[in-house]
Amino acid sequence: MRHALDLRRGGALLLAAALLIAAVAASVGWAPAPAAAVTTGNGALVYSPAAGSSFNPEGGAPAGTTYAKIIVLKHSGSANGTQLVTFDKLVLQNGEQVYPIYRSTNDGASWTHVTDVNPSDQFPALTRTAQPFLYEVTETTGNLTAGTILLAGMIMPENRSSSRLVVYKSTNQGTSWSYLSTIDSGGPAVYDPSPSSTTTTVWEPSLAIDANGGLVAYFSDERQKANGVLQAVSYRRSTDGGQTWGSLVNVSAPTNQSDRPGMITVTTLPDGRYLATFEVVNRPSQSQNTAPVYYKTSADGLNWGNANSIGTPIKLADGRGIGSSPYVTWVPTGGPKGMVVVASKWSLDANGAIDGGQNFYVNYNLGEGPWERLPMAVAYDATDTQGGNFSGFAQGIDVSADGRTLYQAVNVENPATDLNDIRVGSIPLDAQQYEAENAALNSVSTVTHVQASNGSKIGNINDTGDYVEFTVNVPAAGTYTMNVRYDNGYGATATHSVSVNGGGASSISYPATVDWGRFGWAQKSVTLNAGANTIRFTKGTNFAELDVVHLYRSTALDPVFQVQNRNSGKYLEILSALTTDGAAAGQWGDTNHATQRWTVSGGGTVQLVNRNSGKLLEIPSAQTADGVDAVQWGPTGSATQSWTAVTSSGWWTFRNANSGKLLEIDGCSTADGAVAQQWTANGAACQQWRLVKEGIQ
Repeated sequence: MRHALDLRRGGALLLAAALLIAAVAASVGWAPAPAAAVTTGNGALVYSPAAGSSFNPEGGAPAGTTYAKIIVLKHSGSANGTQLVTFDKLVLQNGEQVYPIYRSTNDGASWTHVTDVNPSDQFPALTRTAQPFLYEVTETTGNLTAGTILLAGMIMPENRSSSRLVVYKSTNQGTSWSYLSTIDSGGPAVYDPSPSSTTTTVWEPSLAIDANGGLVAYFSDERQKANGVLQAVSYRRSTDGGQTWGSLVNVSAPTNQSDRPGMITVTTLPDGRYLATFEVVNRPSQSQNTAPVYYKTSADGLNWGNANSIGTPIKLADGRGIGSSPYVTWVPTGGPKGMVVVASKWSLDANGAIDGGQNFYVNYNLGEGPWERLPMAVAYDATDTQGGNFSGFAQGIDVSADGRTLYQAVNVENPATDLNDIRVGSIPLDAQQYEAENAALNSVSTVTHVQASNGSKIGNINDTGDYVEFTVNVPAAGTYTMNVRYDNGYGATATHSVSVNGGGASSISYPATVDWGRFGWAQKSVTLNAGANTIRFTKGTNFAELDVVHLYRSTALDPVFQVQNRNSGKYLEILSALTTDGAAAGQWGDTNHATQRWTVSGGGTVQLVNRNSGKLLEIPSAQTADGVDAVQWGPTGSATQSWTAVTSSGWWTFRNANSGKLLEIDGCSTADGAVAQQWTANGAACQQWRLVKEGIQ
């Protein structure tokens, strides 16, 4: 949704499925970043504009910064793991705007200003910048080699009388830059989303490499109004490394003179397809206009189906969505096919109304079917997303070189200056997540909050004897890092006492947050036994509320899901919560019991390990006949304990690696207690399953 300051930009980050490919050596002057250290608090400060230093190019309240973008280098040899950040800096230097480049070589803990890219060096009359986008070239394209860094953006004169999309390149990991080319040019940089608009601007460039090795520049195009298109998201393709650009092609160009797609970003999926997200201004209506996020997919990054279509909205199972300035990336962690992650400015209720936004939206089915939430690393005030300084607008995300950590760069309001700082935070993608409302509770309150993980948090931990006790299950004894998402609107630092398995208590500290609806992260190490453990939180000093706990360690943890049958809506479990070899698998309504939780290890071929018993789902005695009931058994290494997992249209099938037959519910029964079995594939809904993670433990 465009506001007075809304100079917009989208981004595309193409991550190949093989993120761990050995990189060629590079001649650089610094060591690679160490193993990821996940940030706490509200991320690390990159840049803070001084009070009174910002201007607003459209005459509204100044914001200081917007459009934070981040990349983590993965194709740059010994520089892999280095992070680069840029942003829209609304502070003039000698009467000009620049694209600042910041670098971190210690996992985002601290940042150094490296240089500024100043387009007026090439175009003296174009002294204003907007909508930057960073991209690391992933493979040779034209005369650009893997590891080249590209910076795209929109530039314009001070009076905003024209718009130009340009690209710069760096061959030394962002230290210096040279002008590469102009992608396209348009009319005045004026925002008018009304159906009677006559604007002809080009906005918001982003970059990707298509399936045929071409460099693609996606952007928003307002020059097709003669065809009834208020705005399109389009692209031009280059086969010579971005020196020249081909003809204009539309990704989405609705002809109803109302829908206005923009801010397109693109990612690659592990099956080779491409997924694009973009906002659609003037939806759900021209008067409400909360810019919900939609997505489309493509086999090659070039052919996106019917260009008149706006695609599919991103929504949770309950109809909640997200809106404004999305950024999408696929990550290899989190599920059998990894997960698609989208950052956006705000969340929407089921009616399309804005109600804040402090969560990523994620999908474990390559973008199809219902989405879920994942807490953001950096939070910002929900009320500030809708005016003022545009916190959370056009943020950027990227994944670490090992695929285990998600980094978020975002503009966040600073109450001391009334301007936006740029902050970078990170969260572990392979952590076990435990909701406070699912813990054992004593004399505390469950509080509904739309931005809490799973929609609830725990408050009123006010007195001695009050507690929140998590039961956690880990695969091996050892030291784990525990990140706690909390809020503390008390105004001073608060603490809780934490005890593990009934042992002695130690303290965890919660710095004050802006209010009781603004979340932050605290961190503590805990020593756990293999299997089930308890972690109890009790009152310490002052007051804080608990939302969710993330547990992780130096080696990756497999994700945990409920496995829901499409036909019955019920969950795969080991019946009667038995722990013996040979106990039958079946379905039951949600019981919130560990027997309905499954660790899913592997990628295309997976093992399903029951969280209650620790045993594997199998077809007994390696039988191959239709109708053989599925059971659990200790690990044997047999193919009958492995399943080929395939996702289509938001549903999974699990094909036994030994028999080649699919896991289903016997007779397509919808009754509690109906057994699971194998059967030849027949397309029945009872052979289809959904993986559910949010709120299950």
